[in-house]
Amino acid sequence: MIQAGSSEAGMDFASKHADAVFTGQASLEDAAQFYQEIKSRAAKYGRSPNEILLLPGCAPIVGRTQAEADEKYREIASLVVMDDALNYLGRYFNDLDFTQYELDAPFPELGDFGRNGWESTTDHIKQLVKDENLTLREMALRATTPKHVFIGTATHIADTMQAWFEAGAADGFMLNSAVLPDGFNDFIDQVLPILKERGLFRTDYESDTLHGNLGLPIPANRYAGVEANKSGSS
Repeated sequence: MIQAGSSEAGMDFASKHADAVFTGQASLEDAAQFYQEIKSRAAKYGRSPNEILLLPGCAPIVGRTQAEADEKYREIASLVVMDDALNYLGRYFNDLDFTQYELDAPFPELGDFGRNGWESTTDHIKQLVKDENLTLREMALRATTPKHVFIGTATHIADTMQAWFEAGAADGFMLNSAVLPDGFNDFIDQVLPILKERGLFRTDYESDTLHGNLGLPIPANRYAGVEANKSGSS
């Protein structure tokens, strides 16, 4: 069972039930804090912290130089159609129609609107708008094409992934390929060999199940005992 969501209810549900959690923290510090929160809650519910994996999202953009990677990011950002960006942003706010607002005016004051759905995301958006004084246009583009720490050379991306893993901010990563052609192949061809060389990624699969390859215990089949009881009673 894989869960996504960073609200109080989401964290509580994940701590009780999830095998893995997809997360979206932007910094190592925030990811480490979330990691520790989930692991400690799992322990309170009688679970081993090793029974639940934290997998932050990682959408690497690989370049031979930092400048090339930054240019790839700008190319991706330039592909965004503003109406699509507003629709994408609106889904976090109960599909709010943002076209009713002025694009280059300050981001509209929405109060608590949207917190009953994507609570952690809408809280983050509102805080980001406040901290950086963003317009609606700027926030819509930021939401669709966030500039994150996994943009750079293959060594930089491998270093960043290793730092998150060793700092207790991730058990692994949910890899999202970039939208440019060959974005995923760039990661496979350039970053993955570095991770393997450092002993941070497998060279072969240990199991023939997802549970096994994630190093998670296979849960007991809740119906196995029922069938056994039926057989015994007959």
